[in-house]
Amino acid sequence: MSVRILFEKNTYLNDVQEIPRAFFPYLDWDDNGENYLSWDYSTSGKTFIFNVKSDLWGNANYRCNIDEDDRIIFKKKSKYFAKSSLYDFLSEALGVSLPYGSLTGVRPTAMYNELVKSTSDPKKTLIEEYRVLPGKAELVAGCAEYQKQFINRDEKAVGLYINIPFCPTRCSYCSFISTEVFRIKKDLPEFVCCVQKDIETAFEIVKESGFRIRSIYVGGGTPTSVGAGFLSEILEPLSSCGCEFTVECGRPDTINEDIVNALRKNNVTRLSVNPQTFHQRTLDLIGRRHTVQDIYDAFALVQDKGFSVNCDLIAALPGETFEDFRFSLEEALSFRPENITVHTLSIKRGSELNRDKTSKKTGGEALRMTDYSFRTLNAAGYSPYYMYRQKNTADNLENTGFCRDDKACLYNVDTMEESCHVIGCGAGAVSKKLSAGGKITRFSNPKGLREYLERHSDVIKELKDFFLINT
Repeated sequence: MSVRILFEKNTYLNDVQEIPRAFFPYLDWDDNGENYLSWDYSTSGKTFIFNVKSDLWGNANYRCNIDEDDRIIFKKKSKYFAKSSLYDFLSEALGVSLPYGSLTGVRPTAMYNELVKSTSDPKKTLIEEYRVLPGKAELVAGCAEYQKQFINRDEKAVGLYINIPFCPTRCSYCSFISTEVFRIKKDLPEFVCCVQKDIETAFEIVKESGFRIRSIYVGGGTPTSVGAGFLSEILEPLSSCGCEFTVECGRPDTINEDIVNALRKNNVTRLSVNPQTFHQRTLDLIGRRHTVQDIYDAFALVQDKGFSVNCDLIAALPGETFEDFRFSLEEALSFRPENITVHTLSIKRGSELNRDKTSKKTGGEALRMTDYSFRTLNAAGYSPYYMYRQKNTADNLENTGFCRDDKACLYNVDTMEESCHVIGCGAGAVSKKLSAGGKITRFSNPKGLREYLERHSDVIKELKDFFLINT
């Protein structure tokens, strides 16, 4: 159903528009739609009035008394009320309930932590005031409570992120700025040299700022796609940091004995083997170009080598049923990795799936998959420890990392909860600087490989200035 959506833009209620977007494809936003949906608001003393109008579903007025003299808090509470009111209107009109109700942000745990300060039962508030389904409220609460033991509280702590934006092939769901590694082989020596200089600069920033390195994360892309030699050159300067040290191996077909030896030699503590699925037909369909046997071989190589291992799965992959997903989860559990991350398929703008006009799945099967994973992993001794949401995700769901034996990835927690400075190295890496009052500023390295290489001397100077000037 396509409608024109009309509202007063550039007010503090601007993000209320996220609510009708969340109902896609039940409701499609079309600037030329024949029908319309609009909203506005007014205040009368401490009463906030939110008005919704539609030529399809009629009009509705929602009122809330907000006994609050602080205008900033008044605006925050009225915004939440407006989003929940519009959600109620559309949910009733369309006959659809979304798993996260009127919550539209990336980090549901952030809302839970806010509610902890203002209500005695934040989980109940998520359900009753924000229309979150009970199972998802339980997931959010469990994640927020469990991760408290891992969240950084040291204002001088910093994470190092090294971005290696190359992969063996491009998956159909991927929208990262990454390149197939065979296309840039001639540039690899120069790229490695630049990353090494980035790392040197990072160490200078750490020393001059009095930072303490809390975690290192080497991601991409698939860092192991560059081969053991180049990878080891990047890892070696980091090998003596003595902190959590993760390498995103990702694609099982890039993991061999030389790679494992390079990781061990350089004191890597954590790695990822990411099957996404244990079905060959799906691997072929999404462009993975490796076999299910490669997954088993990769696990055999990394197990009992002293690493904490993560395993990624994706719910609602094209053509997969609930039974398909259940089989993949059971296979992943058979390896007893320290971490299992369950993603829900998101149709991202830059992905092949989006170019092929693939629509996000609705109807509840993805919800059934993620609910099953939560129950099954809990029963197997895994706890949710970080989570985030993306736009255009099947059944409007989430991505959740689970761990056993308290083997959480600190970098993941810090990133999702935005609780730690980050120094980014490599093409496309993003640095973050936290300031008093919760303000976060960012600096991005050039995304394109050629621009990163050509501008590198400027990049390292700008990176250093970002952290050291006006700090």
